Amino acid sequence: MNFYSYVIYNQEHHRFYYGFCMDLEKALQAHNEGKIDLTKDYSNWVMLYHEGFASKMEASRRSRFYRSVAGQRYLKNILKF
Repeated sequence: MNFYSYVIYNQEHHRFYYGFCMDLEKALQAHNEGKIDLTKDYSNWVMLYHEGFASKMEASRRSRFYRSVAGQRYLKNILKF
């Protein structure tokens, strides 16, 4: 699996971020260092969930799915929120 879709969470501000990448550790580090525009105002992100995919397109689609109502239900069920 070369690509990942992921969900990170900032507990202090109760914010979620849904994305995709090739390297989960580097992605999380970039979010915590303020290198990602949409998350730069917050730090201390933690990885809640990730899935691996063979293609960038699949990972991107899954990331978009997480943002949908059905995706929110799926994550709520998986993560027990």
